[in-house]
Amino acid sequence: MNAKSSLATVSAHDAIPDTQGSELIFPELTCQLYVSKLTCLVGPHRAQLRTYLLMLAGIYQASVGKVEVFGQSISGLNQQQWRKLRCQIGYLSGAAPLQSGQNGLMNVMLPALYHANWPFQKTIDKAQALLSELHCHFEYTAFPAQLNSFQKVQMALARALLLDPALLILDVPFNDLGAKEREKMGELLATHQCHRTVCMIGGLQYPHFLADHADQIIFISEHKIINFNGWTSFSQSEDSDVKELLSVL
Repeated sequence: MNAKSSLATVSAHDAIPDTQGSELIFPELTCQLYVSKLTCLVGPHRAQLRTYLLMLAGIYQASVGKVEVFGQSISGLNQQQWRKLRCQIGYLSGAAPLQSGQNGLMNVMLPALYHANWPFQKTIDKAQALLSELHCHFEYTAFPAQLNSFQKVQMALARALLLDPALLILDVPFNDLGAKEREKMGELLATHQCHRTVCMIGGLQYPHFLADHADQIIFISEHKIINFNGWTSFSQSEDSDVKELLSVL
């Protein structure tokens, strides 16, 4: 690992997210996310995992402890600094769906139109090139309602990647996909992981992807947080809560 990749893209130190009034218990999280590494958050409560994911993305503040993204403490950023930081973070989430009133191309272009000051034609060219790179074999002028589940995920991934983010945050990327589509989605994610930091939840729906690509798996429940060095150590854990989670796969 070279000097650049040894620096953590995201660091959490005894951090507890703003729980937004949740009745769940949130233990303190300490972890580091590195360049060209994939981290997956797993556990019994998806809403809890999503709250930690959003904290690591800098979208939610830590109510306790500290979270640093690209070496900057999230709690200390002003609006201009946050906007600049946000350009380096790609986010794909089922909780933030495609805009139904915009066609596919415009959906992909939205991050650049909102966060970057690109010329309109450059934005179109970038979006079309990325859609082609992701093997999107459908009309880019189609609206989300006209696309199947996999095509919608392709479009959402293109939107997340448009600004070439250094940090890619994935909220349940395999959700609503069949087995063959999960495999194709895994191939797309693996292709775009090499030079960026990736953090996701929902990988247990496609364990083969985690077995091949996950460098860190963080188990989170109301009672504990356990960091595992990849799929093998996670899947062979003797922890009773981890075994219970794996038993439902």
